[in-house]
Amino acid sequence: MTHPPADRRRLADGLQTLRFDAGMSTTALAGILGWSQSKVSKTELGRTMPTSADVEAWCVATRATADIRGDLVRLAEQAAHQAVEWRRELAPGRRRKQEDIQRLEAAASVVRVFSPDVVVGLAQIRAYAEAVFRLGRRVGPVAEPGEGVVEARLARQSVLADHRKQFQLLMGETALHRQLVPPRVLRLQLKHLAQLAVQANVVMGVIPFVGPERVHQYHGFAVLGEPGVDDEALVLAETVTRGVTVRSAEEVAEYVAHFEGLRRGAVEGDQLAALLQEQITRLGSH
Repeated sequence: MTHPPADRRRLADGLQTLRFDAGMSTTALAGILGWSQSKVSKTELGRTMPTSADVEAWCVATRATADIRGDLVRLAEQAAHQAVEWRRELAPGRRRKQEDIQRLEAAASVVRVFSPDVVVGLAQIRAYAEAVFRLGRRVGPVAEPGEGVVEARLARQSVLADHRKQFQLLMGETALHRQLVPPRVLRLQLKHLAQLAVQANVVMGVIPFVGPERVHQYHGFAVLGEPGVDDEALVLAETVTRGVTVRSAEEVAEYVAHFEGLRRGAVEGDQLAALLQEQITRLGSH
């Protein structure tokens, strides 16, 4: 089970204490707030991230003092944006990190992933994933296939078989050309993309070198969950030194809008199939 970060845990504990001190049941508080009882319970467990407005409403309903309300609102703002150093983030192991992401993907009704320069993780074949981890950040021991991290990444792909979920996988054309792996392996990877692209619950797109881009690509990211539908939607992104998690509802919505802008500059369907086949054929001549 994934445990919530410290700020989020302190916030959840503080809100639960307010409810206890007010002598309210979760059902009673839910009725006052106009929430479901499930949302109240998940907020107290740290499974659902409340907005600053949610925290304000909770404090008003439980008659919290101004000082306590201010402290909890600040915690909500801090917990909504996390940037954790990779040295700390990966301390339990790279495999554990992949397993944590797998749980988040399993809970999301929609998974949107954008990668400007490598094949997205949910679509990587084993040899490609091994190369990605070998060339990745050097924090602690170098990740080798035997560490289990590759198996953990590949295990995440089982979620693609859940046809109740929708997957939107988007890449820059650079991902189709980079020599992270030998040409014969890249051919196999691109063939796998072509097969995955026709799966009913998968929308795959590539932003081509030629053709007008609608928005700047900036950086890779994943939006896990649908704002306003799932209990929680969040964004995962990476810098060289930190893993970033964004839970602010407003910012998650901005990332979804940005993703849609990227898609407008991508080729999908038959055009994507033709682009992939062109590159597969070119690699076959190597």
